[in-house]
Amino acid sequence: MELKKYQKTTLETLESFLKELHKVGLRYAFMGITEKPYKAEAFNEVPFVCIKIPTGGGKTLVASYAVEKIMSGALQNKMDKGIIVWFTPSEAIKTQTLKKLKDRKDWHRRILDESFNNNVKVISNEEALSIRKEDVSNNLCIIISSLEAFRKEKSLHNKYKVYQENGTLIDHFEHIEEPSFLERDSEDSVINSLANVVRLSNPLIVIDEGHKTTTKLSIDFINDLNPSFIIEYSATPRDNSNVLVEVHASELKDEQMVKIPIVLESASQWQNSIIQGIDKRNELEKNAKKIKGEYIRPIVLLQAQPKSKDDHTVTVEHIKEFLIERKIAVEEIAIKTSDKNELEGIDLFDKNCKIRYIITVNALAEGWDCSFAYILVSVANLGSKIAVEQIIGRIIRLPYAKKKDNEDFNRSYVFASARNFNEAANQIISGLESNGYSKSDVISGEKKNTPYELEATKAVTDILKVPMMSLDDEKLSFEDLIGDTFELSKQDHKFDFLIHYDNDGRAIIDIKKDDEWMRGTQMFLKLNYADKNFTKKELIQWLDKKMRFPIIEKSDKVSFIDKAIEHQLKTHSISELSVNRFVLCERINEVINNILEKFAKDKFDRFLSKKKISTQKYDEFPNKITLKYQVDQEFNKNYYDKVDKLNGEELNFIQRLDLDTLPNIKYWVRSREKIDPFYIQGWKKNKFYPDFVAVTKKGNIIALEWKGADRVSNEDTEYKVEIGKIWENLGKGKNLFFLVHNGNIEETLTKLKLY
Repeated sequence: MELKKYQKTTLETLESFLKELHKVGLRYAFMGITEKPYKAEAFNEVPFVCIKIPTGGGKTLVASYAVEKIMSGALQNKMDKGIIVWFTPSEAIKTQTLKKLKDRKDWHRRILDESFNNNVKVISNEEALSIRKEDVSNNLCIIISSLEAFRKEKSLHNKYKVYQENGTLIDHFEHIEEPSFLERDSEDSVINSLANVVRLSNPLIVIDEGHKTTTKLSIDFINDLNPSFIIEYSATPRDNSNVLVEVHASELKDEQMVKIPIVLESASQWQNSIIQGIDKRNELEKNAKKIKGEYIRPIVLLQAQPKSKDDHTVTVEHIKEFLIERKIAVEEIAIKTSDKNELEGIDLFDKNCKIRYIITVNALAEGWDCSFAYILVSVANLGSKIAVEQIIGRIIRLPYAKKKDNEDFNRSYVFASARNFNEAANQIISGLESNGYSKSDVISGEKKNTPYELEATKAVTDILKVPMMSLDDEKLSFEDLIGDTFELSKQDHKFDFLIHYDNDGRAIIDIKKDDEWMRGTQMFLKLNYADKNFTKKELIQWLDKKMRFPIIEKSDKVSFIDKAIEHQLKTHSISELSVNRFVLCERINEVINNILEKFAKDKFDRFLSKKKISTQKYDEFPNKITLKYQVDQEFNKNYYDKVDKLNGEELNFIQRLDLDTLPNIKYWVRSREKIDPFYIQGWKKNKFYPDFVAVTKKGNIIALEWKGADRVSNEDTEYKVEIGKIWENLGKGKNLFFLVHNGNIEETLTKLKLY
């Protein structure tokens, strides 16, 4: 499955964090990635990070990929075995997650099977009550559980089976040292419980909708499970969450995942809200028939009030009667409440399905998705906040994750019964914020043609095309530098390799200070026979699968790995290499990347000396862009009418660049990494995206890279300066490159005046 840009970036950031975790430890790794302090209050030295993704952003898909990265990165010592506890906020989400992860045809399960060579068992917490010792020893066992099933309250302790004595689990506790973190009974005997099995495994904890674990009780029971790593996914992280990645609603819109903005209209009479919803649905269905190649049957979700003794309550029955009075066919109406489910077994995407109206109270709050749901009509008393916060997320997904030509189909609609618009708007915005969205994602029905607030349009008449590295009149790429003739198998396959575990799985504890191997991990691995007895062929197959180099032919890669293993076998046994295969994989990855980079550098230098590399203008900056954030400030010379997020130092610099004291600057633009069209390609695989581009009245194009004080002199910065200056020289006086930091702002601005 092709991941969206923000999903790729999320996983790349997680991977970078895991690598830094090896090198510099938890706090510095987190601060290096996020530039924010790490909050260790909840789980002390156990890594605890949060991925913020709004509703509709594919949290479960990202989580499925992230499992492999964490197991291969921070938790290599587990050898892809043991227990993961995957907590869901409710039974409904638990059922939904189990369905996805148990179905071997589902993408989520296929990702896991591919990552762990099909040695994956997905079970519910009820099924885990009979989990076998060999299941844990030979597989990655993912226990899907609601938070409630493990929530530990002393007054209700006997209620939770996961903490109870269970004879079925006794084999897990035979011949163990009975560590102190295991729970014991009143006679100081270790309890043969599922909770203790989990503790023994030192599990990876995955928390879906982590903001639901807000209480100290929730934090304590997770800590009590002896976790090795905790990752949470949330649309609205808690104050003490360590947000490693923050995905914005505008990114989902840009990737055609969601229907925003939401168009909101209110009416004081609930009947009028329903009529508005019916009219809008009919209008959408009429226009849906004009969409070529896609079937859409717009659906209205109608939110009723719960039954009460109050005669004025607008119940499910009242709404159904009203719909029938409006000539809506009975077969087009379905009820989904806690005690009545007329959606059971119904495929709402089926072209033969008649349902166009779904009446609920709050039963659709979780675990239900249908992208055909375009309209929410709420007759509930919005002042009571009855489930609007959850239910609004049900209308937000864009059908087929594909933008429509008719803008009406790229938006969702809310018709609310409220005393006035502001009352409705405040509650809807509250609901959106609970799903990771914001007030900028709502517009009034009276202003339905208003552009999305986070869209920015060109503010100048010029068309901006920035010169880029070119080879034979085509954009230079890393693939060009490697070429078709490169053969990895003919490169040097010999390298030093330090063994970290002996044949019995005992960790070598006398590790050198500069060694990057994990610190503070358990001293013994629970290695089974298969771990220690890979054949050479099996080890090569495993390494081939773990190392992804799409630029290299598979047979060529396998041949190189074969030679590398043969060389290592002169000093290590196959058993030692098997036990250390994760570290070996990292080492071979490093060796191959160094070979590729050296080869690319030699080729780059040859092309440069023969004048085959030049700079050419290619793609233009688009007329319209979608921002992650909007800087709350106006500028005089910005290429767009709004500016995307800047940190404090960048903002200070760009304010100086924007001033009239630099009259030669015609305009400038914030050039966003992996989004905007300009980058500089050198001999390293990753493209370099300078932070800003300025254009002078003389037509000079200036690339400006901002660096914080802590990164002014590192290896990455040195490389960027080197290729930046090459790009400048190729421009023959029309291209200019500057590295800017707090120590040279004045000097840089003075130089810019010359162009």
